[in-house]
Amino acid sequence: MPFVFDRSISILRAHRASVIRYLGPLCLLLGIPFCAAAQSTAPARPDRQEATSAAPPVDELQERLKAAEAARNTGDPGSVARANFPVLSLALRKLGNVRTTEGAFPEAAELYRRSLTWEDAAETHVGLAICDLYLNRPDDSLAEAAKALALEPNNARAFNIQGKAWMKKREYHKAVDSLQRSVELHPEFEPAYALGVSLLSLKDPDSKKKAAQVFETIVKSVGDSGSLHVLFGHAYRDAEMQDEAVLEQRKAVALDTNTPHAHYFLGLALLWKNEWVDTPEIHQEFVTELQNYPKDFLANYFLGYLDSNERRYDEAAVHLKAAADLDPTWPEPWLFLGLNAYAQRDLKASEAYLRKCIEVTGKDEARGNYQIRRAYLTLGRILTATGRAGEAATYLTRAREFQNQSLAESQQAIADKASEEGSVSPAAVVALLNREEDQPIALRSQPVDPTVPLDSGALARSGLSEETKQAAVAEENRLRLIIGTSFFDLATSEAIRRDYLAALVHYQDAEKWNSTIPGLLRNLGVAAFRVQDYNECVRALSQVLAGNPSDAPVRAMLGSAYFALDNYREAAKAIAPLGDRAMHDPTLGYPWAASLFRIGDSTQATHVLQEYEHSALSPDALLLVGQLWSDMGDFSRAVQAFHHALEADPSLVKARYFAGMAQLRWEHSKEAQEEFTAALTLAPDDADATIGLGYVRVQQGKQSEAIELFRSVTEHHPENGNGHYQLGKLLLDGGGIQEAVAQLEVAAQELPQSDYVHYQLQAAYRKESRTADADRELQIYKELKAKNRESTVPRPMERP
Repeated sequence: MPFVFDRSISILRAHRASVIRYLGPLCLLLGIPFCAAAQSTAPARPDRQEATSAAPPVDELQERLKAAEAARNTGDPGSVARANFPVLSLALRKLGNVRTTEGAFPEAAELYRRSLTWEDAAETHVGLAICDLYLNRPDDSLAEAAKALALEPNNARAFNIQGKAWMKKREYHKAVDSLQRSVELHPEFEPAYALGVSLLSLKDPDSKKKAAQVFETIVKSVGDSGSLHVLFGHAYRDAEMQDEAVLEQRKAVALDTNTPHAHYFLGLALLWKNEWVDTPEIHQEFVTELQNYPKDFLANYFLGYLDSNERRYDEAAVHLKAAADLDPTWPEPWLFLGLNAYAQRDLKASEAYLRKCIEVTGKDEARGNYQIRRAYLTLGRILTATGRAGEAATYLTRAREFQNQSLAESQQAIADKASEEGSVSPAAVVALLNREEDQPIALRSQPVDPTVPLDSGALARSGLSEETKQAAVAEENRLRLIIGTSFFDLATSEAIRRDYLAALVHYQDAEKWNSTIPGLLRNLGVAAFRVQDYNECVRALSQVLAGNPSDAPVRAMLGSAYFALDNYREAAKAIAPLGDRAMHDPTLGYPWAASLFRIGDSTQATHVLQEYEHSALSPDALLLVGQLWSDMGDFSRAVQAFHHALEADPSLVKARYFAGMAQLRWEHSKEAQEEFTAALTLAPDDADATIGLGYVRVQQGKQSEAIELFRSVTEHHPENGNGHYQLGKLLLDGGGIQEAVAQLEVAAQELPQSDYVHYQLQAAYRKESRTADADRELQIYKELKAKNRESTVPRPMERP
């Protein structure tokens, strides 16, 4: 039997749509009752005049937007935040509805989940249950429907989806109970039709009678049509009630011989009833379908299939090629074209068709009970016959693998094997028909991003009319504006309350939905700066500054962010236009001077640092100034800056320590000793000052005193890696190899990214003849040295 039924089911869904004559979202989503569907196409009856003249329903989203605007006008950030929660919830849910209509169920599910973070609403759980159902997750669907009913015990749509999930699990008694409840609460086409299908699935006379009554009620509610009877026939066919299926399809063509696919499904029902033996009457039904709709894929394909079975290869080729032209992504027409060409001994054409079949099948090899094995088997035979035995072996092996998989998965293996020779298995078709509603939507291996609009290809595959697709796109654009603005207002309310981390997240959300909101990138960049996310700050504020170079606060933050990221060239470039203002700014002068020095412009760095130092600086800022002077080699000014810091705060131990280090580098050992001693007077247990004094003792050639100072640091501050390193280095120089190794190993643990520590440790290992350990440490040293070279090698002169 040709694999056509997953294609057929989309057609049947289209028939359902034509029955309720919807425009916009699915009836399943909107919950259109029978009377509403009838009103859309028929004049109002007297008993419906009141309903027709009733006031239009309240637009709930507009009401929520008005509440959010009122909150914004109060100026209270807390009220603004609270008012935007329900806006976000409803707008995200509505966009989830749009995605569901478009068949983008993974994206829709994610939108519903995000909606639930803002409001636990029954309708959102229903939407998520719909997605789970279409994604072939009936248990998850039941769980979401239960949550919806816990919130709203009389939610008809929740009962509807609950019933559909029970149908998916083939628990039809439970499905009937849920769907009956849905219809009682709110009569509409989808649950009523599903109720009829579930009743038929129970396969007892009483349920069959009730199903017929349900179908009669549907006809009375929406009016008789050929499309309705196509659907009813499908339901009877699924229940293996062939006489009733044929009767319904005959009603469809009697009402309107041009009912789409009515002749096709009538031919299919007759073929089934006739145990898959073709007759002139059956063949004519497919011919009539093709006459009505020459561009119909299924009619062309099925006629091609029937002609193939009867070995009418020329006629089959006409229809199969037409089907392949209509949809070249389906492998079945290519398969039969290839098999037919092989039967006619046209090996070249057969090989081309079969390779095309394999190509378009891709990873969907299980389709049609592994029908692709026929392509592999025949292609293997062709390759063997044309002297390509090596290549043929691969195809024949794959054919056997598919055959084994088919045997393991289907009780119809014998019938399927016979099918390979051209016969048709009724049992195999029954299996396919029973599985057609269970075909899961293709799941994506990568996480979906619901903020990304669907591309044109996905919309084209949705099966929606052009009018409906345009309406869906327009609705999405409207909702994107609302969601983006709502996130922006929420983020701004959080920024006002100084919750910058939450503000940053929600500004980023706003950007994903609507990046054109005025002021968005600026606010986002400021929030990122506040939480020290400098990469994100640079991304946002660099765009803002490009659009408005005169925005001084943005320029200042951007320069500081570049400096924090060690991007000194861009930092200097950003800050420079601020000129004297930056030089005397307590937060900008230092980054500017330091950046200039690090890109090699020492002259300009000196000028900026001098001007900056004349500003009213805090002791901490003076420490930075002193360190920069020391890095620049101007130790006199460095010591002077540290002493200015001490004048402002005499207890500042670090000022003494840094002054001592500057004196030490200046080769003023006596003055350095005085500074470290003064620091230890303020803080006798200060590890850095003790190590500094040890440096002085080394410079003075008093190694033993230095060792004792470093040892005291390791005893009182065992976590101080520098203390262990200095002690290990001196011990190694003095011949105490074993203890030196122990100290350097601790140093390497505490300072794993310091290349010099690993270099000293490899030297110690070599003195102990531990060659392998020494080589390992040397390799680590080389890797770290290469990694750190950018920050240790002097940079060339480069002006911003």
